[in-house]
Amino acid sequence: MGNAITKNYEVGGQIASAGLWKIHRGTKRTTGQEVAVFIFEKNIVESISSLRRQTPSKRDQERVYEFLKKEASQLARLRHPCMLEVVEPVDESRTAIAFATEPIFASLSNLLGNYENLASVPEDVRKFELDELEVQKGLNQLGKGLQFCHNDAKIVHGNLVPDAIFVNAKGDWKIAGFGFSTFLSRDPNVATPVEYWEYDHDLHPYCQKDLNYQAPEYVLEQRLDPSNDMFGIGCLAYSVLNKGTPLLQTRGNLNTYRQQIERINQNHFETLPAHLADAMTRLITREPSMRMNAVEFQSSKFFDNILVSTMKYMENFAEKTRDDKGQFMKGLLRVLPQFPERVLYRKILPCLLDELKDHALLPYTLPNVFFIIQKMTPKEFEEKVLPSLKPIFLVREPMQNLLTLLEKIELLQQKAGGAVFKEDIMPLVYCALEPKNPPSVQEKALKTVPAITEALDYTTVKASLFPRIATLFSQTTTLSVKVNTLLCFLTIMKILDKFTITEKLIPLLRNIKTREVNVTMATLQVYQEMGKYVEKEVIGNSIMPHLWHLSLGPNLKADQFEAFMKTIQELGNKVHQQHLRHLQDLKKLEDQTKSFAASADPTVATNGASTLNDFEKLVQGGGPTLSSGAVTPNSASCQSSSSDNPFKIASDNPFSPSAGSDSSLNMFGDMAASLPTMATKPMSFGSTTPVLKPATPSMFGASSSDSSSNSMGGFGSRPMTPTSSSSFHTTNNRTSISNNTFTPTAATSSFSIPPLKPMTTPASSSNFSGSRPPFSQPQQKPVGTPPLSHTLGNLSTSTSSFGGFQSANNNPTGMASGGMGGYSNGFHNNNSSSSSSSSGGFGMGNNMGSMNSTLTPARPPSMGMGMMTPMQPTSTGFGANKIGGNTHKGKNSDLGMFDPFS
Repeated sequence: MGNAITKNYEVGGQIASAGLWKIHRGTKRTTGQEVAVFIFEKNIVESISSLRRQTPSKRDQERVYEFLKKEASQLARLRHPCMLEVVEPVDESRTAIAFATEPIFASLSNLLGNYENLASVPEDVRKFELDELEVQKGLNQLGKGLQFCHNDAKIVHGNLVPDAIFVNAKGDWKIAGFGFSTFLSRDPNVATPVEYWEYDHDLHPYCQKDLNYQAPEYVLEQRLDPSNDMFGIGCLAYSVLNKGTPLLQTRGNLNTYRQQIERINQNHFETLPAHLADAMTRLITREPSMRMNAVEFQSSKFFDNILVSTMKYMENFAEKTRDDKGQFMKGLLRVLPQFPERVLYRKILPCLLDELKDHALLPYTLPNVFFIIQKMTPKEFEEKVLPSLKPIFLVREPMQNLLTLLEKIELLQQKAGGAVFKEDIMPLVYCALEPKNPPSVQEKALKTVPAITEALDYTTVKASLFPRIATLFSQTTTLSVKVNTLLCFLTIMKILDKFTITEKLIPLLRNIKTREVNVTMATLQVYQEMGKYVEKEVIGNSIMPHLWHLSLGPNLKADQFEAFMKTIQELGNKVHQQHLRHLQDLKKLEDQTKSFAASADPTVATNGASTLNDFEKLVQGGGPTLSSGAVTPNSASCQSSSSDNPFKIASDNPFSPSAGSDSSLNMFGDMAASLPTMATKPMSFGSTTPVLKPATPSMFGASSSDSSSNSMGGFGSRPMTPTSSSSFHTTNNRTSISNNTFTPTAATSSFSIPPLKPMTTPASSSNFSGSRPPFSQPQQKPVGTPPLSHTLGNLSTSTSSFGGFQSANNNPTGMASGGMGGYSNGFHNNNSSSSSSSSGGFGMGNNMGSMNSTLTPARPPSMGMGMMTPMQPTSTGFGANKIGGNTHKGKNSDLGMFDPFS
C-alpha cells in the first residue's frame, strides 16, 4: 500500500466492512497497540458499477476520494466517548486511502446481516444477535453522541445509517461516517447553507445520502436542523429492532419517499417494546417541532431500567469519588446476574479491570470480577482477566485483598491451566504464607493447600510450597496456624519424596515443644500417613520413639491415648512383618548362593562323575540333564542296574542301611554308583610309607557298656566307638552301606586286625552273597602276599568301618567323617587326582589325593566276595577342599590297603 499506515502498523486480516471501507485488524509496530485499520483500495473504483452500469469517470472517482477523506478528517476533529476514536489520521497514497481508529468488533451494518465488501465473514460476526439490552445501551450512547454534536460541536451528522455506526471491542456503539456532516452557523441570524438532496446515479450508493434515513424537512424543504438527526436515529432504531429492515423503503425514489412520509403518522409501532414505541412516535414525525431532542431522548422511559442505568453510570465511572465507587461496587454484585454474558464480558468486565489499579477498592471490586470469571472459559480467563490480576497477587495492603483472593483460589485453579496456575497464581499463596502476615491470612492460605494439591507437581511442592509451610510451622506461635500446617503436611505427604520426609519433616516434628492436645493429635495423623511411605528403619528408629513420647502426654484423654496405641501397634506390626520377611529373604538368598556355587563347580559337586557326564551331554547336544547335577534315587537305581556300573546297592546285604532309620544314607549309594572306575595298576609300597598299628581296645574306645552300641554286624562283639558318619562296602557288584564309624588312633608302621569272634548270623542274612563264606570261617592269605598296609597322607581325625586309626601327622583340616568306601582284590590309582570325602567314599583324609597311589591285592579271589572294579575316591570337601575349592594331583606313592578278614 506504501503509505504511513502500513509503515507504522502491522496490518492483519479483514474483520469488518462499511460501504467502501475494508476494516482490518492492526497492531502498532513500536508499542504493540491494537487498532482497526480502515483501507480503501483505489483500484476497486473501476469495478464499481453505477446504476447506469458505466465505468466511473475520472471526475467521479475524485469525488469518491474526496468524500472518503472527508469522512476520516471530520471524525478526527471530534473527540468524545461516543465518537469513533481516530488514532492515526487519514493518509493517501497512489493506491489507497487509509486511517486507523480504536479497535472495533464490526459495523452495525455487518451485525444486521449486510456483508458487502467483506471477503470472508468472521464466525462471531455471522452468529451475532443483538440483545435488547445491547440495543438500549447502544441507542442511549448514540443519543449522548448526538447531544455532543448538536450542543457542543454544533454539527449535524446528516446520514445516520447502519454503515456509520460501529461497535467496538467493549460493545459500545460509536458514531462515524461524517462524510455528509454540516457545521451549523455560529450566528443564529445567518442560515446554514443547505445542499439540495439529489440522487446521483453515477456515484456509489455509499457516497450518497440514504433517503430511507432522511428527515422530511430536509428532503422536501431543504431545511437543515439538528432535528434532522433525531428523525434519522428514530429510523435507525426501527431498523435495528427489525433486523435491518428500514421503516422507509424508498429505493432512492423521491416520489415513493413523499408517499410514505404522508402516512408516517399512521404508524403505531406495535412490534416494538412499549416504552420504545412511545419514544418512536416523538421521533418519527412530520413536524420537527414535535420531535425529541437528544437530551429528552436519553431520558425516555425506554432507558429507564436498572441495567441501562448501571451501564450509564459506569461510562462516567472515572469521574466518581472513591466512596461513590465503593458504594456502587457493593450494589453491583446484586444486579450482575441480570446482564447478558456478552455485556458482562465486553462492557462490565473491562471497566472493573480498570479499577483494579485502585488497591483501596480491591475488596469491593474483586467479588464482581470473580462473578464474571465463573462464566468464562479458561482461554478467555487467561487472555482477558489474568494479566490484570497478576499484579495484585502480591499486594498486601489491605489484607482483605489477600483474603478475598484466597477464598477464590479454587476458581482460579479451575480457570487456569496447570503451568499457568503454578507460575502466575501460586505466588499469591506463597505471599500469604509469609510469617509476617497476620494469622488470619496465614490460616486462610493453609486451608487452601488441600484444595490445590492436585494441580501441583513434585518440584513445586518440594522446592516452593513445603519450605514455606515448614518455616511457618517452626516460627508461628498461633495454635490454629500450627495445627493447619500439620494438616498441610498430611496433605502433601503423598507428593514428597522419602528423603524430604526423613531428613526434613521428621526432625521438624520432633522439635515440637507444645503438648497441646490438638497439636499432638494432628501430629499423630501425620505420623500415621507417614508410615505408609517410609522404610521400616525410619519407623522403628524415628517415628515410634516419638509416638511413645507423645502418647504419654498429660493432657490426653483415654480415647486419644488408645488412638496412639493403635497407631503404635499398626506401625510395630509393619516393622515386624517387613523385617522378618527381610531376614527370611536373606537366608533364602544365602542358601541359593551356596547351592548355585556348588552346582557351578564340578570338582565339588556331590555327584561329581554324574555332573561331568551331564555336562558332557549338555555341551555335546545329548539328552536332557538334571539341573542340579544330583542323582535321584530312581535314577541311581537305573544306573546301578546297568551292566557298565560296577556298583549296585544290594537289597539283601546285611550292611545295607535300608533297614535303618537314617534315610540320608541313600545318597552314598547314589554317589558310589556315579564314581568313575579306577585304573588297575598295582599298588606299591615305599619305605617311608606309614602303616597302621594293630587296633587295641583303647583305640576303639571299647567298654563293657558299649557292646550294644551301633557296631558292625558280622564282626563279633568287639565294641567300637561310633560316630555320625557312614561308610559303604562293595561286593559282587553290590554296594552295602554301614552306619558305623570309629574314632581313629595314631598310626604306626603297621597294624593287623585282631581275630574276630564268631557271630551268629540270622538265617535271612547268613551270607553276603550266594558264594561268600560266613564271617566265622577263618580266611587264609595266599603264600607270598605282602602284609596289607595303607599309606596315609596328612590324615586328620577320621573314622573307618573297620576300626579306628590315626595318622602319624594329624591334619585338623582333613576329612571330618567317612571310611573306606570300597575294597576289592586289587585297587589301583593310575595318576588320577582325588580329594577328601566328608561322608562316604574313601574318606582317607584331606591330603589323600595329594599322592598317586596304587592298591595291591589284599586277598585271593577265592574269598567269595568277587572281583571289584577299582574305584577312584572322590571328595565332597569338608576339609581344606570346601565347596568351590581346588583339587590337587599328588605324586606317585604307595597306598596300602588293610584286610579286615586277615
